[in-house]
Amino acid sequence: MNANASQKHGVSRAVLGFMVHAMIATTGGLILGFVVNRGTGELSRGAATDVQVLTGFIPFVVVSALLAAFASSRWFRGVAPFVGLLGLLALYLGGHELWRGWDPSWSHQTRQDYVLSQLFGTGAGCHDSECLYALFFGLPFVCLTTYSLSSLVTLYFTRKAKRAANEC
Repeated sequence: MNANASQKHGVSRAVLGFMVHAMIATTGGLILGFVVNRGTGELSRGAATDVQVLTGFIPFVVVSALLAAFASSRWFRGVAPFVGLLGLLALYLGGHELWRGWDPSWSHQTRQDYVLSQLFGTGAGCHDSECLYALFFGLPFVCLTTYSLSSLVTLYFTRKAKRAANEC
C-alpha cells in the first residue's frame, strides 16, 4: 500500500513538474522573448529579410535557454527535457493544418514555402495571416525545443559536477 501511494505521488509530481516547465518555457520564453526582440529589432532594421528572420528568433532562443538553465536545475529536474515534445506537437499541428489547407488556386507559393512562411516567417513571410501561425505554433516550437535541449545540457553538467564533488 505504501509503495503504491509513493508511486502515485511520483507520477503526480512528474505531471506537475512537466506543467511547470511547459509554462515557464512558453509564457516566459514568449513574453521575455518579445521584450528582448523589441530591443534587438532596432539593431536589425535595414538588414536583409533573411537576416531579420534569423534575428527575430535569436531572442526567443536565448531567453528560453537562459530560463532552462535557471529553472531546470532547481525544480522538477527529471521532466524538464521532455517539454520539447510539446514543441514538436505544436509544430506538427500547425504544419498539418497549413499543409492540408493549402490550395494552388489562391496561393502564390508552393505548399512547402507556404507552410514555412506561415510557421516561421521565411521567404515571402506571413503577411496574409498576420503571423498568427508563427505566434501559436512556430514560436512555441522554438521556445519549447530550445528549453528542452538547454535543460538537457544543464542537467548533464549539473550531474557531472555533482559526481565530481562526490568523488573528492
